[in-house]
Amino acid sequence: MNGKLRLALIGAGGIGVLWSEVIKKSNKAVLAAVIDLDIAKAKAIAESENDCLASIDYKEILNDSDLDGVVVATPHKFLAPISLDFLKAKKNVLCEKPAGISSAEIKKNIDVAEKNQLAYMVGFNHRYHPAFLLAKEKFVSGEIGKLLFIRARYGFGGKPNYQKEWRFNKEISGGGELIDQGVHMIDMSRWFMGDIQDVKGFASTLLWQNGVEDNGFALLRGKGGGVASIHVSWTNWNWIHTFEIFGEQGYLIIEGLDQRYRGPERLIIGRRHPEFLEPPKEEVIKFENEDKDLSLGRELEEFILAIREKRNPVSSGKDAYEVLKIVEKIYAQN
Repeated sequence: MNGKLRLALIGAGGIGVLWSEVIKKSNKAVLAAVIDLDIAKAKAIAESENDCLASIDYKEILNDSDLDGVVVATPHKFLAPISLDFLKAKKNVLCEKPAGISSAEIKKNIDVAEKNQLAYMVGFNHRYHPAFLLAKEKFVSGEIGKLLFIRARYGFGGKPNYQKEWRFNKEISGGGELIDQGVHMIDMSRWFMGDIQDVKGFASTLLWQNGVEDNGFALLRGKGGGVASIHVSWTNWNWIHTFEIFGEQGYLIIEGLDQRYRGPERLIIGRRHPEFLEPPKEEVIKFENEDKDLSLGRELEEFILAIREKRNPVSSGKDAYEVLKIVEKIYAQN
């Protein structure tokens, strides 16, 4: 594995196209195959690469001894079963979030990955955004003191025929906005708070009336006592992303999230006055050039490193398992 890793892409939809561009730009990997039920989409991606297979059947490459790993970017229902097949075939897997529609199927994948000593990574790409990376560094260094609470909002909504997309089909999606954007916010809350011990929430169908929730509300309490308040929405109308971390000595606020979410992406660092005699002093750090594919590039770098170093990647199957257990608890309360 001293040369470039040979990777296959399973799924040539919107996120699959992004992943193909990231892999093609990498100097550590090459795109060896593209699989999609729509062969025209697969060929459109594969044709610009040398010796890149386009096919409608991923089983055609399961036993390819030259294949180092796969990126699975399909609708939710197919993520875990396809990942499992490749893990059983002893291939490393980077699977898009939420990695499945149940924690049980993700646990099965974790067990196979551990047995075969494979990297099983899940696409929680927020961990690879520069504002979140810097916020984590500041938090771990103790800059804002002990965590008190997290407040998060994430949403968009409304486009032609949106309610006809696969995300509104519960059999394929596993749920609505909570299992879609909500898993990112739950994962980031766990990243700062640690393990969650109490879960309360609502999965609310407020507008679309298509069988899945268009708004998700969650209250999570960590073992350290901190509380995260999360609202994710398909009816926000304007794209929004804010993630606020408040500690005893100040706060870290991530706003934007590339140019789509009222960018540029930025981190606001607030330091409270020790005697509360004046408002907090704020420092704003902007990431002007952050685009939606850059975090995926950093994620791919981590996947490749994990494969070469034979270790669990950051944002692993275990993280997805814990996040899905929280989602399931909220669904069970509704």
